[in-house]
Amino acid sequence: MSSRSRARAHFISLLTLLSLLSTTMPSNGASLFDLIPGGPMTPGYYGVTFEERQPGLGELVSVITSNSMRSDKNEVPNGYLCSSMDDPQCNRGSLINAQLILPPCATPADRMCIEGLSLATGANELERAALDHEVLGPRTPADPSTGLPAGGSPSLWNAPTIANKLGLKTYGVAVRVRYFQYRESTGAAAKRNNPISLQSMRVSVFPVQVVAGKYYQQENYSATNPDGGATYGTRQTSNDYDSLEDCAWTEPGSCGKYVDFADDTRVALTLRMGSEMTGWLYGRMKDVKIDVTALDSKFNRITIEGAPVSAPGAYGVIKKSEIKNYPKIDERIRLGSNDFGYNELMNSPDSRFGGYDPVGNFEDFAAFEPILKTMPNSRAQWLISSGASANGYTAEVNQCFIDKTKLLGVVTTNALIYSPSAPEFKDGTLNYKVAGLHHLEDGVTLTRGTYDLAIRSETARCIYGFTDAPFQASISVIGADGQEQTIATESIREDAKREWLFLSAQNFTFSSPVIKVKLTQEKKLAAPAKKGVKKAANKTISCVKGKVTRKITGVNPKCPAGFKLR
Repeated sequence: MSSRSRARAHFISLLTLLSLLSTTMPSNGASLFDLIPGGPMTPGYYGVTFEERQPGLGELVSVITSNSMRSDKNEVPNGYLCSSMDDPQCNRGSLINAQLILPPCATPADRMCIEGLSLATGANELERAALDHEVLGPRTPADPSTGLPAGGSPSLWNAPTIANKLGLKTYGVAVRVRYFQYRESTGAAAKRNNPISLQSMRVSVFPVQVVAGKYYQQENYSATNPDGGATYGTRQTSNDYDSLEDCAWTEPGSCGKYVDFADDTRVALTLRMGSEMTGWLYGRMKDVKIDVTALDSKFNRITIEGAPVSAPGAYGVIKKSEIKNYPKIDERIRLGSNDFGYNELMNSPDSRFGGYDPVGNFEDFAAFEPILKTMPNSRAQWLISSGASANGYTAEVNQCFIDKTKLLGVVTTNALIYSPSAPEFKDGTLNYKVAGLHHLEDGVTLTRGTYDLAIRSETARCIYGFTDAPFQASISVIGADGQEQTIATESIREDAKREWLFLSAQNFTFSSPVIKVKLTQEKKLAAPAKKGVKKAANKTISCVKGKVTRKITGVNPKCPAGFKLR
C-alpha cells in the first residue's frame, strides 16, 4: 500500500467541531480543541490524533449500496441505496458493497449470528449474559443466490452479576462484516449472481448505559450532492433529538452510550460464522483463548475469550508556523491532502485537527512521534478484526499461512500501532511489530505493553517443519535500539486437545519494539508412547542472561545459548 493511501487523514475546522461526534474525547465529552495551548478558541494550531476509536452513530447499521464511477466528476462515485441484492437500484452501479451487522441467533439452525455472550471477573467462572433485545434499525435480507447473510443491528445483553464501571450490568455486541461484489456492468448487463467476497470484519463487546430521552430509530436515506451526484447517509427519523454524543446506537426513546469496563473483567463471545472467517485475526484484548468447532461443512462455532485492554490514543499539537521545522510532519500532512487542501489548511487562521488510523500506520506515527502525547480518558476495549487483504493476510506471507479453510491464528495487543496481519517468519522467529508512546498521559509512568499470540499447533509445526512431538517455545522483546527487554510476565501453553498454542508477553515498554517468538524441537525424537502410557507433561524453566529473564516451556526445556538456568 502506498504512503499516500496510508495517510487516511481527515481535517476538522473549529467552526464545524461541535457537529462532529468523532472529535470528542472518550469518557468525558471534552473537545480535542481543549488540548490546544490557550484553549479551544486559540487560532493557528494544527493537531493530530492516532486513535482506534469506537464506531460512531451511523457506523453500526446494515446497508447495501451500489456504486458507479463518474468520469465527469474526477471519478467521484455515485452511490445508490439497495433494499436487497434484487433491488433495481443495485444494477445502477457495478460495485456492490454490503455492510452488515450480524443479529443474535434465534434458532439452532441460524448461521452468521451471535450465539452467546459470557462474562466474569478475575479467575471466576464465566456467567452467561441474557439477550435483552436486538436494537431497532435498518435490516437487509439474506441473499441465497450469493450467500450474503442477513443484516440486522447491534444487540443489548444483560449480565447476571458482572457490572461495568458505572455499576450497570448492560453490554452491547456489534459484529460488523463487509462484503463486496463486482457485477462487471450496469443495467440489464449486470451479472447479479457474481460471487461476493468478505472484505473485513469487526467484532466488539462494549459496556453501555441505556439513557432515556428524545431519541429515534436510525434510517438509511438517499440524497443528491451539490454537484448533482447520487449519495446516501444514515440519520435519525426525527430532527428534534437530544445529544448523540457517545451513542453506539439509538432507538425510540433511548440511546446506548459507550461506557468503560470494570477492572479485571473477562469476556467470551460465541459466534456462528462461515468458513470464510479464516486466516488471521487481530485486535484488542489479552489472555486470549480460542475454541473452534465445526457446525457443518460450511459453518463453525467460534468462541473468543479474553480480557479487555486499555489502548490509549495519542495526540499532538503544533503551531502551523512551526510545521516547516518538522520536514517529516510536513510531508505527512501534504500526503493526507491535495495541494489545494494543504494550502488552505496552512493559510487559514483557525486551528485544525487531523485524524490518523493507527492500525498498521507505523510511518505516520514515526513522523509525528516527536510531538505526540498520550490521550487522556481512554476506555478499555474488547475487539477482534480482520483486514481487507484476503481475510487478514498480507501480500507476502509464509506458505503455512495461506490455508483459507480454517482460522489459523489471532494476535492481540494494547499497543497504539500494530500490524493488521500474521506475524512475519524471519530468521527462525515469528516477529510482530508494534509501536506506542513511552509514557502515559502523566508523562512519567511508563506505558506497559501486552501481546498475545494464539496459533494453531499444526500451523506452528508447518512453519518450523516440526513433527507431532512436543516443542519448546520462548518469547523475547527487542527494542528499537536492538537490545532485548526483560519481560515481567510471560506465559506459554498448549490447549488440552493440542490444537492451539497460546503465547503471551506483558509489561514490555515502547516506543517501537519487535516481539519475537521462537519454537524449537529436539532433533532426536522419542518413540511414540504406547497405548495407555501417560504423555510427558510440559514444564517451564527460567533462564537468565544479565538483567534479561526468559521462561522456556517444553517437555524437556533447555536454556538458549548465552542463558543460564535460574
